[in-house]
Amino acid sequence: MTRLHFKTRFCAALAALWLPVIACSAGGGGGNGNTTGNGEGGQGASGAGTSSSGDDFGGDLGLTSSGSGSLPADAGHQTTCDDAGNCTCINIASIGHEGVWGPCSSDSTTALQNWLNTQSTAQVDNYNTEKPTLTPEFLAKYDVILLQWMVTKGAQNDDGAPWQFTADEVNALKDWVNNGGGLIALSGYQCNGQGCTIHDVTATNQLLSFTDIQFNTDGVLDPAQEGCPNCNCWGGPVPVGGPLPGSVGTWNQDTPIGKDIQSVGAYVARSIKSTTATVDCTDGTNNFAVHEDVGKGHVVAYGDEWVTYSGQWLGTAACLDPRMYTDPNSTCYEKSAAQVFQISQFWYNVVKYAASSVECFTIEDPTIIK
Repeated sequence: MTRLHFKTRFCAALAALWLPVIACSAGGGGGNGNTTGNGEGGQGASGAGTSSSGDDFGGDLGLTSSGSGSLPADAGHQTTCDDAGNCTCINIASIGHEGVWGPCSSDSTTALQNWLNTQSTAQVDNYNTEKPTLTPEFLAKYDVILLQWMVTKGAQNDDGAPWQFTADEVNALKDWVNNGGGLIALSGYQCNGQGCTIHDVTATNQLLSFTDIQFNTDGVLDPAQEGCPNCNCWGGPVPVGGPLPGSVGTWNQDTPIGKDIQSVGAYVARSIKSTTATVDCTDGTNNFAVHEDVGKGHVVAYGDEWVTYSGQWLGTAACLDPRMYTDPNSTCYEKSAAQVFQISQFWYNVVKYAASSVECFTIEDPTIIK
């Protein structure tokens, strides 16, 4: 397990990476290859302080600091601070390997990990190489669980076997969600569904079995099938929603997940099966994003992992010439991923909903509509 903390010093690093995070509290690509894939994000420094989840969650998302190193209490969330004044009120566990494809088939998820570890009021623990045991004691440490690529190897072209969870672990997760926990599930890490076995849905569907949400074993949003004329401009993925040529589907502006999102990218995703969950993004045939309330908790599912790649956050990738975005004669003029996708808005909406709009969680980003 790798523990990652929000630290002020990441701001300078993110600015250098062009990540659109403009402030931190002092308290604190060409082809997915999605024919297989995994990767690991950046790691931050560790420190003291944990948070605990409770039954009731409330408040609007947004930082409200007294300036004294302490943060206001938030219903259901305990704010703790270490000796250096770094305060935490939201604990997130990322479970499973991260993607390793993305633009150039060599991208990382560093930008996402840095976004999740630069703000002063949240903390992420990464369980990306070994499966944790989901006990009530383990889950009680967290407010949000992010399910990623839960397989034994998690390498390009080699998933390994899916992780297996016991009935007791599934029941523990069920109780945790019903008591107010937030669950986020991604898929589409590897394999286009033709001539290969899809492993990235197996463990995830097992853990989602108490919900009305399951991932299908298909390969939707494939650029080779959708005929996307400018997908090379942002590293390959199909635009999900929005006005871009070759875009597929629409984001529902009346849901907490779809609100203020026009487009994000996906490269060979899994469609989602549900009868009662609220649909956040669909093309009318396939559902790409859904959410549902389960007891006092919240569950979100999105069918792809390209929202985790640094190249999609930053609009940069080694195989993409940045000059094409500034050349008015280029078909890619002002069409980098950072210019056409709302990745940070997507994660703001998803984390806000999963954590039940906790008052003490924030991201300072001028592109986000709050």
